[in-house]
Amino acid sequence: MMNDRITMAAAIERYGEGPQLVKACEELAELQQAICKLFDRSQPYAPDVEAVVEEIADVEIMLDQVRMILAVDPAREARWRDRKLRRLKARLAR
Repeated sequence: MMNDRITMAAAIERYGEGPQLVKACEELAELQQAICKLFDRSQPYAPDVEAVVEEIADVEIMLDQVRMILAVDPAREARWRDRKLRRLKARLAR
């Protein structure tokens, strides 16, 4: 994990914070596109789940860089995640 952080820090240093934030948006869009293609009934081929998995990996790497750039406190993020999951649970209970 530490080597991963070093690699991501090097990417941020080389490309810059702004461009890496833009890159995160691009990777999110690519994931969105890959998921949407799963529902494209006009294509005669099987859904490309591998493309979705690949884009998930890209997005997770970029989200780690976003966390680094913005110095996101892990406890703060965990609290938001917990709130969102509690809200989902409440909606499902209705």
